[in-house]
Amino acid sequence: MTFHRAHRAARYLAPWLAALAVAVSGLAQAQTKPAVGDLPVSAIVPATPAPPGTEVAPVMQAPGIDTLATIRKRGRLRVGVITVEPMVMRDASGEFSGLSVDVMRRMAQEMDVGVDFIVTNPLVMIQDLRDGRFDLLATGLWMSTERAMVINFTEPTVNEGVYLVANRALAGKWRQLSDYDKPTVKIAVYSNTAQEKLARRLFPRARIVRVDGNESMVVASGDAHAALVPTLAPEALLQRAPAKLFLPRDQPVSYTPAAFGVRKGDPDFLNFLNTWLALRRGEGWLEERARHWVSSKGAGKAP
Repeated sequence: MTFHRAHRAARYLAPWLAALAVAVSGLAQAQTKPAVGDLPVSAIVPATPAPPGTEVAPVMQAPGIDTLATIRKRGRLRVGVITVEPMVMRDASGEFSGLSVDVMRRMAQEMDVGVDFIVTNPLVMIQDLRDGRFDLLATGLWMSTERAMVINFTEPTVNEGVYLVANRALAGKWRQLSDYDKPTVKIAVYSNTAQEKLARRLFPRARIVRVDGNESMVVASGDAHAALVPTLAPEALLQRAPAKLFLPRDQPVSYTPAAFGVRKGDPDFLNFLNTWLALRRGEGWLEERARHWVSSKGAGKAP
């Protein structure tokens, strides 16, 4: 090989030889144990394992029903109700009336479908809703954490005042809340509701009596000194037993929201209901209907 050819070959090989030298040097450094200060933090401090039992397999949600589309295809809106004044009332001929009835009839009219009112009762109403016996529960249902874990609520339709209703013979001279906070006093409340929690907070020393409805009747019978009862019209509670019941305070001790209940898993239907209620609230129609039924004879409370 001539000098010129050797020189030309060396020029071509030089870059390859340089790259090879860099690679060999890097390999040697990788095989040399680095100083502690050069190690990643995870190599010095082992990761703390998660406490046992904190990870669970995801709970998969079953395919949902398009309730709104089903109602339109069926041509009927199925509404679960409880006959309780002033939300839902029924006359001798079986005709329904009341605040919730007015709301459902107008909603069905604007959806261009018919409406069926299906009577249920407080003990099975939530399960009836979840089982699909009706599309929504529209009695002005009291909102609570326990109920919200198994069904969804719309935006509140009304806010009911929670009133203290007392027995005249047992507590006729008691006008202060402190008069009812005694170990010898019994306070009746609807079980598993916000009123039960409120009673335990307001009357920690009193005995809380849990009942499934008719709290005021428990008081009228003398089985409790007083009850906490949500209502749109407190005067109507006294009409049931005016000689036995009275209101120690004219103002409510608290408020509790009431709303419609729907099954979980269908956000589109819930969004439709909230949108519709917002429109009716914005035009003042919901408030007007509430005033109408509160002033009507026999106005009472939601379940």
